Amino acid sequence: MSEGEIVDVREVPSAGSADKQSSHSSLNSSDSCEKPLFQENLEKPEDLQTDKDKAKMSRKANKETDALELMEGHYLVGNQGIYKVQEFLGEGGFGKVAKCTKLGSPEMYAIKIIANVQEGKEEFESMKLIQVLDPDENHLMKMYECFSFQNVICLVYEILEETLEDFLIKNECKATPLTYVRAIAQQMFQALKALKSIGVVHCDIKLDNIMFADKKSLKFKLIDFGLAVETKELPTGTEIQVTRFRAPEVILGLPLDESVDMWALGIVLACVYFGNYPYPSRTEYETIRAMVLCTPEEYTKSTGKELRKKNHRILEVNPQRRITPSQALEHDFITMKHLAGKSKAAYAAGCEGVMGKTPPSEAQVNPSLQSSLPPPSPPPTPSSALPFYTPEIRSV
Repeated sequence: MSEGEIVDVREVPSAGSADKQSSHSSLNSSDSCEKPLFQENLEKPEDLQTDKDKAKMSRKANKETDALELMEGHYLVGNQGIYKVQEFLGEGGFGKVAKCTKLGSPEMYAIKIIANVQEGKEEFESMKLIQVLDPDENHLMKMYECFSFQNVICLVYEILEETLEDFLIKNECKATPLTYVRAIAQQMFQALKALKSIGVVHCDIKLDNIMFADKKSLKFKLIDFGLAVETKELPTGTEIQVTRFRAPEVILGLPLDESVDMWALGIVLACVYFGNYPYPSRTEYETIRAMVLCTPEEYTKSTGKELRKKNHRILEVNPQRRITPSQALEHDFITMKHLAGKSKAAYAAGCEGVMGKTPPSEAQVNPSLQSSLPPPSPPPTPSSALPFYTPEIRSV
């Protein structure tokens, strides 16, 4: 077998193998903030894009190539070994993601097969930017190698579990306990701090680009750096981010920097905590209108009291005043300094277990965790103080 060749060891691939493939659904942003994002409300992602979105993402349109005929049982010959396709984890406009084993090794890998060569090269170049960072310490997806065959690009990544988007859908978009939101926040703040330190902007932070690396220990990783760029290459007017996670300065065509990633992460944390999006996102106008008005009529009773608070920390409209990753890591929500009192000892111990400061107990992290998270001990104070709200609000 020569490098870059697909080899099928079976005589005839099963016609039913395509049924086993799964594609990521996209959460539907509500017309108003009143409609929760349950599974029955899912729609095609293209229905939620503005004209600018469609133009920006047009280069990700499906391309009919030989690569899309890859099936289970095929072999891919890479630079560091031969990989056997076990199953497909998903597919999209870029191509497919295959779960593979390397011959002679029990390790599993996720190979992203990108149909458009230029896109594949761009993602590889983006991954090269972050190779100076420790992927485990900084919660970034690990890439092992890149190779090509039949005019497509294959990127070999570590195998992860499921995305936050899939988790919310399986959990029927129920609100997630604050203890676990804290774990997600802390790890993603560290990821963004690391990216900021080398002058890189992810540009596409959203629910399906944050994955569980290990559900039992609540470890997460930031994935998909296909649109990542150096901060200095973000000129005014750059069209980045899908609408529902788009920072206001992007919508308004203002100068951009790494703070756009913090805004998008704030939307992610709000989605995980509340179970729905804080702003409608059918159009850019609708989104920016909600950001500016923030009146009682704009939001439901269940979420409005938090979203109407002044001076958001992460969801701060002014990027110059928006909290940075380093500042967020020092926030009481993450450090839990406010939980030092004896009256909060039990709750603090549970939080520290989840955050990795002490070995988590069976009660803190359920080893059989699949699609839902176990409830933490009841918080001793109101649950309105996520780190993207003002310090004057009582924190949990």
